[in-house]
Amino acid sequence: PSPAGGRGCTAYDVVVNSGFFRTLQADPLYLEFFLTVAMEGLSEKYGVELELTGWRVLQNRKFMGSISAQNIRARPRPHIQELEG
Repeated sequence: PSPAGGRGCTAYDVVVNSGFFRTLQADPLYLEFFLTVAMEGLSEKYGVELELTGWRVLQNRKFMGSISAQNIRARPRPHIQELEG
């Protein structure tokens, strides 16, 4: 059955590094924490209310539908910087 009970729904893609994803898969509590933080971020960014339970990680599939090209920054910019003064 579909998550929306046969009705249409909106899907959001979250792209993570494959090595980091293997780390998440090895620890169910860490995976749940990561997904909760990701869903809260999506909720805040798009101004929607998401149900934080009932999610599932696709088994034997990396994605559903078509996958689009992603731009991944080669060198991360620092998120925290010291300011003088």
